[in-house]
Parts: sequence; C-alpha cells; structure tokens
Amino acid sequence: MRKVILYVTMSLDGFIASPNNELDWMLPVMDQEMGRDSVNFFKELDGGFMGYPTASGMIPYWSNVAQNPSASKGERDIAEAVNKLHSIIISKTAEKLEWANSELLLIQNDHDLIEGVRRIKQQPGRDLAVPGGVRTAQAFARLGLIDEYVFMVQPVALGKGKSVFTGKVELDLFSAKTYQSGILRLCYRPRLTEQTPANTNAGERIRDTENR
Repeated sequence: MRKVILYVTMSLDGFIASPNNELDWMLPVMDQEMGRDSVNFFKELDGGFMGYPTASGMIPYWSNVAQNPSASKGERDIAEAVNKLHSIIISKTAEKLEWANSELLLIQNDHDLIEGVRRIKQQPGRDLAVPGGVRTAQAFARLGLIDEYVFMVQPVALGKGKSVFTGKVELDLFSAKTYQSGILRLCYRPRLTEQTPANTNAGERIRDTENR
C-alpha cells in the first residue's frame, strides 16, 4: 500500500506556521544539498493532498517559478518535480478545478476524509505527500492518516504559532540529517503500540540516522 508522507517546514520550537501565517521566518534560500534532496523526495512521489485554499496559492506559485527565467536552477528543479505531481484537492464544496493533473476529493466530515485517503492509498502507484497547509496537516495527523513525517526544522524559534499536532502523538525517529544552512531534516514514523493496529507500512522498523 502507498504511504502518505507529511512534508512540512517547522520552527525550532515546533510550529509549522506563525500565528498569522507569515512566511518571513523561513530561510529564503536553501543550500545545494538540501535542494537536491528536496527534488529527489518529490520525484519519488505520485501525488499530494492539499486543501483548496493551499492549492490555490501553491500550484500557481510553482507553475510561475518553473517559467520564471530569473529563478535559480535549484528553484526550477524543485518546481519541475512538484508540478509533475497529481494534485488531490480536498474541499467541502464542489469547486471547479482550473489546474491540469488534479482531482477533487469532496468531503463533509472526518469519515469522508478517512475513506477517501484509504481508497486512494489502495490504488497502484508511488507514495503520496501532504506538502503543507496547516488545517490539512492537522487533520491528517489527528486522524492517524500519516505514515511518515518529514520535518524540515529551521534554525529559528517563533515563541508562538500553530502546531501540526493537536494532541499527544508518539513517534519513532528513523532518519536525521543536518544541512550547511542550519536546517535539520527529521523523519519519523508513528510508534506502534498494542492499541495501534499495524498496517503494511507502519510495520517497518528501520533506523538509518545520518548526521553531516
């Protein structure tokens, strides 16, 4: 079965967004190694889940980057990888999608989201990402829909903000890597307990920690 991987930028004190969703706390430029790793990450995926408001900003942004001659090669490489993903847009209303290679996942409640994600995971293909969006990330984490978490931890503390977690979640670290920019990539899987039914992906217990 395909995995769902949450991929988000996080502050040092655990927030994925500032109180008013400002982006000025994120490092403006990533180093070359991080850029290569990001491109390789997205190339291993088939698609991504995102809420309609996030998609309305993210999809046009990366489309513009790919066509912008002033963008760096690293930015264009990431844009090319992201733009190839099949976008699964989550909405409670029947929005008309204007983007190619996208589909609408219409939901009204948690049950609809769980069943929709389960159905898509069972389809053939590579893994799927949740590449951002606070409410979508929180909902997927709260409902146990995330198979792996990838936190790109920035060397900055916000003091207050919005967390991906709305309750206690126990995780196991399976990979860690530092970059010259000071960003730390931490990869976790949900910890299995006697009360947590194992699925095809969660049964893997691999520790492959890199420190550079």
